[in-house]
Amino acid sequence: MRHPHEALRDAEHVTKADDIRLIRTTGLPSAERRAVERAAKRGELERIRPGVLVEPGSLDGLYPNERHVVLVRASSSRLRQQDVLSHESACAVLGLPYVGQWPAKVHVSDPTTTHTRVTAWFVRHGARNRPPTGTPDRHGLRSTTAARTVVDIAATRPLLGALPVLDHALRTVASQPSELQRETERLEKGHAKAALAIAMGSALSESPAESVCRVRFRQVGAPEPEQQHVFARHGERTAVVDFWFPAQGVVVEVDGRSKYSDDPGRSTADAHWQEKRREDFIRSFPEVRFVVRLSWADLMDPDRVRTALVRAGVPCR
Repeated sequence: MRHPHEALRDAEHVTKADDIRLIRTTGLPSAERRAVERAAKRGELERIRPGVLVEPGSLDGLYPNERHVVLVRASSSRLRQQDVLSHESACAVLGLPYVGQWPAKVHVSDPTTTHTRVTAWFVRHGARNRPPTGTPDRHGLRSTTAARTVVDIAATRPLLGALPVLDHALRTVASQPSELQRETERLEKGHAKAALAIAMGSALSESPAESVCRVRFRQVGAPEPEQQHVFARHGERTAVVDFWFPAQGVVVEVDGRSKYSDDPGRSTADAHWQEKRREDFIRSFPEVRFVVRLSWADLMDPDRVRTALVRAGVPCR
């Protein structure tokens, strides 16, 4: 069910994002520095930050969150001792799937001030009254804890971006509900906004797309569905669906997911055939009246979600 905009942090891409070689001109002898700058002008190197470059093509294939990890690493020389990566930058480093526009600046929490300042490279959030803690990663970068990061995002960003982060943290047990509650109680601003997101959190969401779908259900006024509902028949197969509206007899599957597409031993045609058999099995249950499939493009337009649900008989506002 993965989509590029969902930006989940898998092992292959994490390794690539973390291990990209950064070429820094600071500290180089003047002759070497000039040579590097000439190479950049010829297009032989790609500039990430002033004085920080990478080899051409190094960023190819990276998702937006992984590119942000590279941006964070490229900016690390300007981080101060008290700075702790936060908000979207912490999401990128911790592998929390924020859905939205990734910032062009690195976000940090600064425990020495109560004011937020924006500079050429950073957004520094004043955190004197709520000082963060952080553990360095392999590059020595400190980020806020998963619970603090979730609550910061929930308090300051749209629910559409916050809920995928929250659901992922709960599903992977990166954060406990009690930790989230404590962090929410410490907020000076955005408490109500964060509390709303925390109350919606679900460890049953298996992807950012499912979290986004839950936000859309709320926005269009649909009833609360069951997540990961199991359809089973003795002696036959079992199918788990993303969402089930029992009163209306409607199944909703997100992003046209094939439950078999991740099996490297299956061809695309075989995966499609297996998915068709799976859907036929779901439809064979008398309580199932309709199966709705929502793509990522559908999820980006609440009107399309509303239309699909209403057509299937799910009441909406």
